[in-house]
Parts: sequence; C-alpha cells; structure tokens
Amino acid sequence: MKRQSPKSAASIAATNERRKLVRATLVGSALISPKSGSKAITAVLDNVNKVGAGLHTKETLAVAQPVMVSLAFLDSDRAEQMERLDGKVAWVKPWEKGFLIGVVWDELVTKEKNRWLYYYLEETVRSSV
Repeated sequence: MKRQSPKSAASIAATNERRKLVRATLVGSALISPKSGSKAITAVLDNVNKVGAGLHTKETLAVAQPVMVSLAFLDSDRAEQMERLDGKVAWVKPWEKGFLIGVVWDELVTKEKNRWLYYYLEETVRSSV
C-alpha cells in the first residue's frame, strides 16, 4: 500500500471552501451606498476577494440592489487607503446583531482599478500558501 503525504492545513481549508476564490479576512469600516440614491449605510467588512465581499450591518438591503461599497483599511505603511467598488447585493441573511450581506463586484478587482485592495489580496493569498 502506497503511503500518501499529509495535506497541509491550507490545502484542506481550500478544498473545504465552497467558493471558487477563497475570501481573505479583512475586517474594517465600510460604507454601502445604494445606486438608487437612498441613504448610505455603515457596515463592517468581514471578508473579501476579487469577485465580492461579505459584510455585516444593522440595516438591510434588497437582493440584486446595485450598490457602491467604499472600503477603508490600512496599507503596509499603516496609512489609510480607500477603495470604491460597484456591485450588486447577492444575498442577505438575518443575524443576531442585524444582517449579513454578500456583495458581488461588477468587475474583478484588478491592479489598475483597485490598487490597494489588489495588493492586499495578493499578499494574503501568498502568505497563506
């Protein structure tokens, strides 16, 4: 019987992840602005990847609602950076402190359009392998 090498924890986690692109944990302030012109709501970013993000907030949004998400986070030099991404609300779930919201970006995060978020995602993926 051939002995198999043990799988790394990162490999197992990636296998168990249901998304094609594993989301990186990035906790920070966010502002969700509905494209309809409705009042923007504050949120907390929980995780993000090149195709979307998971957030939580005290207010709900409608599924498929077009939004702009503004993310604030610190770069490697501890300077605050801002990214604004257009997307649509993919899902909303009730949560003990409000709502969990999934947003899918209209366009993939790229180095040219979302410099700071792109580099954060690249470094996070590189360091987890």
